[in-house]
Amino acid sequence: KEDPRSNRSKEAKFIAMEKESKKSEQKTVKITTDPKFEKWSFCPNALPHPSTWSSRPLLFRLSSEVHNVPKSAMSPAWRRFEDHGNKYLELKTTGKEEKAQGCLPVNSKVFDFESPLFKGRAILRLPSEETKDYFEGKRRKSSMLIQGKFKKDMEFRSVYTGQEFCHPVKSPGYFITKAALALFKTLSPSMEANIVAENEKEVIPNQTHFMSPLAGTASIINISTESKKPKLGANTKIIEDMTLLGGDFKDSLKNYPDMEKRIVWRRKHFQKIKNLEQYTFKKDYVFTFDFYNDKLLMDSLHLAVLGQKFDLTRYLAGQPLRILAKARGGTQYLWNFELWHERQTEEWKEEGKKK
Repeated sequence: KEDPRSNRSKEAKFIAMEKESKKSEQKTVKITTDPKFEKWSFCPNALPHPSTWSSRPLLFRLSSEVHNVPKSAMSPAWRRFEDHGNKYLELKTTGKEEKAQGCLPVNSKVFDFESPLFKGRAILRLPSEETKDYFEGKRRKSSMLIQGKFKKDMEFRSVYTGQEFCHPVKSPGYFITKAALALFKTLSPSMEANIVAENEKEVIPNQTHFMSPLAGTASIINISTESKKPKLGANTKIIEDMTLLGGDFKDSLKNYPDMEKRIVWRRKHFQKIKNLEQYTFKKDYVFTFDFYNDKLLMDSLHLAVLGQKFDLTRYLAGQPLRILAKARGGTQYLWNFELWHERQTEEWKEEGKKK
């Protein structure tokens, strides 16, 4: 027979753990940023306490204003209100936290998500024991797999991916960055970008952005029927296959049997706006996208270029790195995920002082 004392002990332990969990859920931690950005009041200034982050030191989460995160799972600091009818939304601070809002797993699990334009599943993969079969022998440092269906047909020209920032980012130099962007636009005419100076007086969210067409930016694209869609997992390897598009892609597997060459051809093809205008993301098909990168170290938010590592948290200035896709020129998103690092919080400084 089972010892009743053992059951009581387990129950007491469970109750103690639940109480401790509730305590940490009520905590918030302040985001470190530059005082010059305080006027950009629609940017978040608080996050769930790092003790609630399932992938600490990373917080990977849904953007609450895109994915309908239940209010019961949202930080009050993220509940926003319209300010006297203005189009921008202002941050409402309360100093309390309910849960690690929209917190998502990294590496271990595929998660479901939905927006007004897209419904699907995804997994963020970083180098680890769980993902070694995928990353082994590759220079890749991260991979975001997204799979699902569009809720309506959307032209390739109308769907963009990239980065948006609610206030200016720090840069090596404003004029140098503007010159670099002009060069990138020459190389990729379909790219849309804008940089807001740090001393800009007009306060408009997401004015600083770097966006390119999804069809020409994704590392790998697979289009399939529901019955033939790839199964997502920690070590899934996607095959580039867009033959269902027809047109120039009808014989792409035969014309470019080497997948790397097929990808290069597709990305070059969609640098031209006239080519983007010929194709549509059809709601009847399943689209699988792999976004991988060999320079962005998502596990630490560093950028590895020219033999050096640059700490992105210094330039993000209290903002997350985003994985997003949206309708061009509008406010509707297909998906919008945020990636934060604990270094961006005051808690990191406090822990450093203790050490």
